Amino acid sequence: MLRIRTSSGCLCPKSRRVAPPPTLCASREREGLPCRDRLQRKSIALGGVAGERTSAGRLLVALALLLVLCGCGGAPNQVASIRIRHTRVWRVLPDRARIPAPRGVALGLEGEVYLLDTAARVQVYGPDGEVRRHWRMPESEVGSPEDLTALPDGRIVVPDTHYHRVITFDRDGVELARFGEFGRELGQFIYPVCAVVDDEGNMFVCEYGSNDRIQKFTPDGVPLLAFGGFGTEPGRFQRPSGMVWLDGRLYVADAANNRVQVFSGDGGFVGVMTDPSGLSPALRFPYDITLGPEGRLLVVEWGGGRVTELSRDGTVLGRYGTAGAGDGQFSTPWGIECDSSGGGRIWVADTGNRRLVVLDREGDRG
Repeated sequence: MLRIRTSSGCLCPKSRRVAPPPTLCASREREGLPCRDRLQRKSIALGGVAGERTSAGRLLVALALLLVLCGCGGAPNQVASIRIRHTRVWRVLPDRARIPAPRGVALGLEGEVYLLDTAARVQVYGPDGEVRRHWRMPESEVGSPEDLTALPDGRIVVPDTHYHRVITFDRDGVELARFGEFGRELGQFIYPVCAVVDDEGNMFVCEYGSNDRIQKFTPDGVPLLAFGGFGTEPGRFQRPSGMVWLDGRLYVADAANNRVQVFSGDGGFVGVMTDPSGLSPALRFPYDITLGPEGRLLVVEWGGGRVTELSRDGTVLGRYGTAGAGDGQFSTPWGIECDSSGGGRIWVADTGNRRLVVLDREGDRG
């Protein structure tokens, strides 16, 4: 069920704030744009209790007070875990003397996996995790793109974030088309980050910067409409960063507003994802979203260092991961992909740890 969360919902005290991913404010300010990631950001609730060692009694009092202030009946951590049978790491190719950080990940034809990294490279993995080929973006002096999408016909779409355009490649990295330029008008972009297509091949592109909106284009790149805008109100965005199209609905990871919003194909606002009781899934800077098995949704949380699985009615079905650098941990992950038609294998761009993590769920024999 989709409900608009109002002031009567669970309001938790400000515990800590999630900063925007590094270099994004700097690159925006170089172009004379305000860094709106520093404006109006919702707090992230139910974080750990930090500080000096304390007695068990004082700790229990503090926890009880936190629950009273939140007004939340059930803590979001009290949910089932996503059951993972096996984890592995696929290496990111070095670039000269450094290991770039992965950002976006997409599953293409014949089981190939495409990874975009901070060296502005697209690396192509076979199903066994070996890199088969790679290519670079045409330009990257002012910044690298954040995400990429594999289309059903095998083409690869990359919103070229810092060059304010969208580029389409074939499977070997040959450029096929590009469109867009810097600006605020329809068909122009300020930092496009993600693209998805609907069942008819129309493309949705989300952008942040001064626009914080989503635009819809025909398969030939002709702009049709735009919706959203900067803000915290329902239907508006603070850094829309990931999208997935499912059954006539567009699900959008609204990162700095810590929520997933849902829209119709013509940009009409449908709702904010909550569970049937109206409880928020308590996401922490959700940065990407993808389709999981049986129509479920998988969200990767940049601020939470975890993966959250949601039903389409907004119920939290499970979580996996904590913030860190060990097994079962992620550091500021940016991207997620899933083989929704197979056993549900999940790929996470574990950006801060500079690795691509592969999660085989129970029942997946990959």
